[in-house]
Amino acid sequence: MDSSLAQRAPSPHLLIILFLSLISPLRGSSNQFCDAGAEYGKLACGAAATASKILIKGGTVVNAHHKEVSDVYIEDGIISAVQKDIVVADDVKIIDAIGKYVMPGGIDPHTHLAMEFMGTETIDDFFSGQAAALAGGTTMHIDFVIPVNGSLSAGYEAYVKKAERSAMDYGFHMAITKWDDTVSREMEVMVKEKGINSFKFFMAYKGSLMISDELLLEGFKKCKSLGALAMVHAENGDAVFEGQKRMIELGITGPEGHALSRPPALEGEATSRAIRLAGFVNTPLYVVHVMSIDAMEEIAKARKSGQKVIGEPVVSGLELDDSILWDSDFHTAAKQELSFFQK
Repeated sequence: MDSSLAQRAPSPHLLIILFLSLISPLRGSSNQFCDAGAEYGKLACGAAATASKILIKGGTVVNAHHKEVSDVYIEDGIISAVQKDIVVADDVKIIDAIGKYVMPGGIDPHTHLAMEFMGTETIDDFFSGQAAALAGGTTMHIDFVIPVNGSLSAGYEAYVKKAERSAMDYGFHMAITKWDDTVSREMEVMVKEKGINSFKFFMAYKGSLMISDELLLEGFKKCKSLGALAMVHAENGDAVFEGQKRMIELGITGPEGHALSRPPALEGEATSRAIRLAGFVNTPLYVVHVMSIDAMEEIAKARKSGQKVIGEPVVSGLELDDSILWDSDFHTAAKQELSFFQK
C-alpha cells in the first residue's frame, strides 16, 4: 500500500469508546482531551497528550457476539487484553467503568464531507464533521471520493488534501462518473496502491454524476475482476429529471416537490435494474441509502434467491416519511428535505 496514503485502515483495536456516561469522568482528567475550541480546526494539544497505558476497569464490555463484565488494557493505542481482574503497574492510567458500558466505536460507511456538488459544497468538512461524529460515538467513517473531470487520481489527491483536517480514522469509497481505458486502469491503481476497494455508480443526477447502463455494466465487470465491491445510488435518473421538470411547470418549487418528483417506484425500478445487472455479471452489489419499501423489497427478494446484495439503511429512511415535507413552516420542511435529498 502507498506509504503516503492518508486514509486510515479500520482497525478494531483503535475503535474503542466509552459509552455516554463514561465520557464525563474522562473529561475531568488532565491532558485527556484536546481543546478544539482554541481555533477552528486546530487542536490545542497533540497526540502525545494521550496516556500510553490505560486500564478501563470493571465495565460491561460489549462486542458483536456477547457482553461481559471485564477489564480492558490498552497500551500505545492498542488493546492488549480483555479479561477480568487485570493487574497493572503504577504508571498505568486507570478509568473506573463500573456500571457503565465499554463498546466499539461506530463506523459510518456513508459520508460526504467537503463534497462539491452542482455548484454547492456540503457544510461540514473533515474536521467539523468528524468532531460531531466523535461526540456521538462514531470513531471512523468512509467518505466518497468524487473524481475531478472523471479522473480518479485527481479526485483522490483532492480528497487526501481535504482530509488533512481529519480528527479520526477514515477510509474512502470511489465514485465512477465516466468510462474509458484510463478510468479502468485507475481503478486498478486505487485497489492495488491506494487501499480503495469499493466503487459507487450514480444512477441519478442526470447531467452531473449519472451514468448509463452501459457504463454500469463495464464498471460491474471491472469490480468483479478486481475483487472490489460495486455500489449504486439507485434511482431512475431520467424519470427523476422528467419529474423535476413537471414540478417546475406546475409551479411546485417547495420541499414537497422533491418527494413528488421522485416517487418510490423510481427507486424500486433502479434497484431492481441494478440487482439484475449485477446478477448478470455475477458480482456482489451494495445498494446505498435505501429509502423506500419498493427498493427494500427488491433487495429482500434478491437475497432470498441467493444473490449477494446488501441494502444500506439510513436514519431518515427508518424514522421519517415524506409527510414532513408538506409542513406549513417552510424552514421545518426544508430541514427535513435535506435528509431525503441524500437519495
